[in-house]
Amino acid sequence: MSLARTLPRTKAKPRQSRVGRPQGRFTQHKRLERLREVLEGHPAGLGLNDIASALRVTTRSARRYLEYFVLDKENKEIESVPTTPGAPRVWRIKPSERGRALTLRRTQAYGLLAVRKVFDLMRGSALYDELDVVSRQLLQLAQRPTKGEIASDTGLEDRLLYVPEIQRSYTQKGAELDDVFRAVADLRVLTFLHGPRGTAPQRVTLHPYAMILHRGGVYCVGKDVAKKEVTTFLLDRMSETQASEAERFSLPEGFDVGEFLQGELGIGRPQVTRRVLIEFEPVVAEEVRARRVHPSQKIAAAADGRVRLSLTVGDLDRVATWVLGFGGSARVIEPPELRAAVIKEMKRALDRYGE
Repeated sequence: MSLARTLPRTKAKPRQSRVGRPQGRFTQHKRLERLREVLEGHPAGLGLNDIASALRVTTRSARRYLEYFVLDKENKEIESVPTTPGAPRVWRIKPSERGRALTLRRTQAYGLLAVRKVFDLMRGSALYDELDVVSRQLLQLAQRPTKGEIASDTGLEDRLLYVPEIQRSYTQKGAELDDVFRAVADLRVLTFLHGPRGTAPQRVTLHPYAMILHRGGVYCVGKDVAKKEVTTFLLDRMSETQASEAERFSLPEGFDVGEFLQGELGIGRPQVTRRVLIEFEPVVAEEVRARRVHPSQKIAAAADGRVRLSLTVGDLDRVATWVLGFGGSARVIEPPELRAAVIKEMKRALDRYGE
């Protein structure tokens, strides 16, 4: 069952205060996900009254949620089947669409739970809701009483954590995030407006190849159809996204998203690269050796404790910003233009302090 195909495609509507059924696609999404959970636990199927009771809604609302799957041409995972002649039909997940059981040990569950905060930036999207369902299931497994292995009453799930270096939120761009994910997952043509604030946005038609989470940001890598080039787009600058219902594309043979991963130096595939050589003082040598700044990096150590780091990169501006973070403990040896850029920035900083 494709995760991408379970995501609602409607755009978020402005919230309005209203008495009665809660508004918004996120409330509906959670109920639809709850419907899947209920039916997954009853392979033989459930009647309409039982489904309404499990969802805590009226039978009319339950029927509407079921019709969501029936009317959607791509979500053919739920079906109604007869039981005995004259008896009401029951609803079930098709045997061919039922989730495959995955056996996990408690240690493995803790390992997966440790990285769950990586997806916090996606809050507000249907994609986050899907991932949150898995996290809750893993949490249930981790807290299930058992003998042996790791005790379930020590709260390890709250003490073994990976916290992203930069924490951002895309709560206000949930619809855009869902569209990008669906387009990447299903190889659908994606259109959107792109441009920084204060400028006139441009309409882009994209073949989205990959979606990357990097330093708190979401990036989409794909082919700009008009420019006929593969480039990257930051979700922050995308608006009015739409994943095509009819147009598809094929991934180019040999596409490797790793070519766009520049470590701490950002996302992108440089057209021209330069060799960079930086020398670090012994006081920061251990930190430099311990960090994987760029896939091309090589480190050489001197007898007095200094280290030299060599890289082959395309964006010297990002390297300059990174080097400046070490202050006087780093010295650019080459190329000359990078050295000049760092010196200029240091002099500008001194000027601001009146030195």
